[in-house]
Amino acid sequence: MAKIDSRPLTRRTLIGAGAALGLAGVVTGCSNGGRGGSSGANDAASKAKVRPAYLRYEGVEPDLPGHEFGIPDAYLRYPADPVRVITDPPGDGKPIEVLTSTNTPIPPKLSQNEFWQRFNERVGSPVQINLTPSVDYGQKFATAVAGDTLGDIFMIGAIPQKPQLLAAKAVDLTPHLSGDKIKKYPFLANLPDTSWNAAIFDGKIYGVPIPRGAISTEVLYARKDVFESQGLPLEVTSAEEFVQLCRQLTDARRNRFALADLPTQFVRNMFAIPNAWSEADGRLVSSLEDPAQQDALALLQQLWKSGFVHPDAFTGQNHDRKTRFGNGTGPLVPGTFSGWPTYLQTMAPGGEIAIIGPPAHDGSGVGHTWLGAPTISVTAISKAAEGRVETMLAYLNYLAAPFGTSEYLFRKYGTEGVDHDLVDGNPVLTQLGFAETQLGLAYQADGPWAIFLPERTGSSQACFDAMKEICPDALANPVDGLYSETNIRKGGQLNRDIDSLTSDIIQGRKPVSAWTQGVAKWKSAGGDKIADELYAAYSAAR
Repeated sequence: MAKIDSRPLTRRTLIGAGAALGLAGVVTGCSNGGRGGSSGANDAASKAKVRPAYLRYEGVEPDLPGHEFGIPDAYLRYPADPVRVITDPPGDGKPIEVLTSTNTPIPPKLSQNEFWQRFNERVGSPVQINLTPSVDYGQKFATAVAGDTLGDIFMIGAIPQKPQLLAAKAVDLTPHLSGDKIKKYPFLANLPDTSWNAAIFDGKIYGVPIPRGAISTEVLYARKDVFESQGLPLEVTSAEEFVQLCRQLTDARRNRFALADLPTQFVRNMFAIPNAWSEADGRLVSSLEDPAQQDALALLQQLWKSGFVHPDAFTGQNHDRKTRFGNGTGPLVPGTFSGWPTYLQTMAPGGEIAIIGPPAHDGSGVGHTWLGAPTISVTAISKAAEGRVETMLAYLNYLAAPFGTSEYLFRKYGTEGVDHDLVDGNPVLTQLGFAETQLGLAYQADGPWAIFLPERTGSSQACFDAMKEICPDALANPVDGLYSETNIRKGGQLNRDIDSLTSDIIQGRKPVSAWTQGVAKWKSAGGDKIADELYAAYSAAR
């Protein structure tokens, strides 16, 4: 298939079956009003009654409009005189306590972080951020709920009986945000319609969604400069060609392995495995049950046994994978489009990127990429802050100020000459700025994603072109955002069991045939009930 040129990489890769499951309702969802199924308050008509109005921000014309392709708009330059769209600080002088997660290194603490100090001055309140790595956030959230230490604003995590929890712990935002009421917060009104589905539980708005969609689609990144130095093609047309490419890229004597991490989803995409779930004969079927799963696992096992995957793939941390890709010792790595800015900032000078789309395994055409979910998470306001709800919403509205504004410029790039330098008129983070700005602000509230990659000329165009080619035909998860109580209660352990089995098979500790029994166990231990509950919610929403 055709290559897609671009210039670097992504964020975290899910190596196990958690990606295949889709984990509907773990971070987002709509209530079932009880222990499974769906209440009448969660159908499409009920959601429409309370869904906030949509008010698109028209302040900056995109250089590359993405709407017709279902992808973000792209911008080649930041406005020379960005407009200030929020005249008064949103804060009320009192502390704002935030509980959220991050996929980047923890930043310096407040006393050693000048960006954080300046951010607090602009907000007009001292923002106290309790950051937890995303892999640990589920446990952190459960502990905070049990100890009643959610703070003022919190990312909704996975916990049993989520609708009941939110009714008890979170402010009902419906009186403030439903319909035209949201226009008091114009940048929350600028969030896509579909993202709000994940914040509505039992006919009430319990949070502010953080939209993502196509930008969170996972692809395979390649070091274009490494490929060119070896005269290798930046495209593959079959699984056989992919294996051959990995063989040519691997040189263990030079500590170089073709794959910085396992390309689990990329391989599944080759075999046209559905995105988490599919509907068949009046029921919902997990992608774990797809017969091609064993073929995909056999290929992954072959890649591992052949030494084409970095030997620390199962034990290393997320930043290790990024380091291997950035320094060229792992010139192929899976990741989402949203991680592109981080890899531009961390890749070795002279490095270039290409994105390789999955081919059909048998060479019959293209594979089936999985489309990213509309919403990555939802932020709620604690009942402990109910008396300050307008301050909290004003703060979240500030964080959602869109591309082209002075608020966006400061939030993403800090202060010129300290946190960023101007390169050809565009802001580029300094090393200090990259370290200090990682406050998890984009996991508290954020506007629609804008493709803007000033670190390297041509990157914005390259990312836009890659998404334009891949995303319009990508497969969506049909139950994204729908809620299953059983998935919340048991999904974590079920997925850990499947992940463990996946790892055992890929590393050769168990045969590929063990997958059949593992999936049967998953189904009987709760997978079938998850499917029934999600299908009930899916049917009610149509």
